[in-house]
Amino acid sequence: MKVKRLKMNSFRGISDLTLEFDTDEPTVFIGINGVGKSSILECLAILLSWLTKRIQTPNSSGRSFNEDDIKNGCKETHNEITISINDWPEVVWSLTKVRKGRSKDTSSNLGDLKGVVDNIHSQLDANSYAALPLAVYYPTNRAVLDIPLEIKTKHSSEPITAYDEVLTGGQIDFRRFFEWFRDREDLEYELRLNDSAQYRDRQLEAVRYAFANLLEGWSNLRVRRSPLRMTVNKQDEELIVNQLSDGEKCLLTLAGDLARRLAIANPNPDCNPLEGSGVVLIDEIELHLHPKWQRAIIPNLKKTFPNCQFIITTHSPQVISDLKWVHLLRSTSEGIAIERVPSFGKDSNRILETLMGTPERRQEIKENLRELFRLIDKGELGKARQFRQELAHRMGEEDPEFVRADWLIQRKEILNK
Repeated sequence: MKVKRLKMNSFRGISDLTLEFDTDEPTVFIGINGVGKSSILECLAILLSWLTKRIQTPNSSGRSFNEDDIKNGCKETHNEITISINDWPEVVWSLTKVRKGRSKDTSSNLGDLKGVVDNIHSQLDANSYAALPLAVYYPTNRAVLDIPLEIKTKHSSEPITAYDEVLTGGQIDFRRFFEWFRDREDLEYELRLNDSAQYRDRQLEAVRYAFANLLEGWSNLRVRRSPLRMTVNKQDEELIVNQLSDGEKCLLTLAGDLARRLAIANPNPDCNPLEGSGVVLIDEIELHLHPKWQRAIIPNLKKTFPNCQFIITTHSPQVISDLKWVHLLRSTSEGIAIERVPSFGKDSNRILETLMGTPERRQEIKENLRELFRLIDKGELGKARQFRQELAHRMGEEDPEFVRADWLIQRKEILNK
């Protein structure tokens, strides 16, 4: 399953916007706060929830738009999604929400959903190993709040459970992932003890591989029994997961949760579950991550989950610099405009200046450096040296502009002699 197109009308701050999605490369949105990046993901999640809910339970309802989603001054919002799925090149459905007491100009259209959902149910009835298309949303309020190793809920291994809590838009605390991991590992240990010492649970192996592939030098995620704790090897050191930083835990659980859902949705034992298809929405992908990890996160996700379509927002120059293209949202007098711009290979300063509209230095510092080089050009080398020292005391000696200034001063002195 891939999202091909999204049409948004009077949704939150967006008046009228049509988005075409790349089905082979990650789609990444950038722009200032409030321009509508998260609104795009939220709109997609609401529309996609009607597909996942109806696969779970025919004729049920997904999430709905509410009056707060209607742009100020408008009486309704109407949003439409186009996807490709299985042998269906295009499937279109739309939802409308109108303010109370007002009449509709457009109506919701969910007609295409029935045919697709009926087809998926027919495949499930005919083949117990039929794969399900996944759709999952990781909003900014995702967090590892606790690691519950006492299993309070028995988790089903039915493929349909891959859709549990996927597109809610609420807080994601990954509790289900940890409970599921402990449950599957208990079963794995039992089978290894009774049947084969070489047995490995297919779903757990998918999670272990995804985890090791995304976090270089990390391995052996497992539950220790005495005392009860979840541990992981970081380089050569075994650590309790609760000892990890927020960024480490967030990346670990995001990778684990996505791998778990793909493994459940793709039950065929002859297929690699991480090669399953799906749509993955991630808001602010750089959340809690060190800049080094930010640069590697999207290439590593694409390598680990090659058939997933990633639709992502970010504020990070490090994330952007390793992408061929990004989609820049701008607020104009005519509404929100979107532009596809190249970003590959640009350094962080250039991205800040050209794509994010943020100067690489404060204006005061830029003016001070200009004054330094003006003094050098005028030949006032004594004043230049003194001013250079004052700036270095404030900015640090390692700034490359001071290396250039020192070279120019020395060159001037040699020429003067």
